[in-house]
Amino acid sequence: MRRFLPLALLLSLLAGCSYFDRGGAWTQPGATADQARSDLDACEAEARAQTKVDRGIDQDIAATQGGGAFGDPLADSGMSGYQSGKRYDDIVDECMRAFGYVRQ
Repeated sequence: MRRFLPLALLLSLLAGCSYFDRGGAWTQPGATADQARSDLDACEAEARAQTKVDRGIDQDIAATQGGGAFGDPLADSGMSGYQSGKRYDDIVDECMRAFGYVRQ
């Protein structure tokens, strides 16, 4: 099971990079900087809430299965971190697009 440790660490690192590199600023014709920041804050709050629910569901599933997918909690946490980070980014993107914003 230790062979998955490097993979888990790599995926955690990649998830961290994607968290800080959002790929550009959001723009919308006529939106002020304050309105854009407020809308982004709302979308990020929604993403945090949804990924928190997702993590709870994942934990419940893992508890009923006697561990995680790889049987190694450290490896599983790396995979969950990557998936959670991607899910967070996807929710923020979808939310901002629903507000009418596009990435620069």
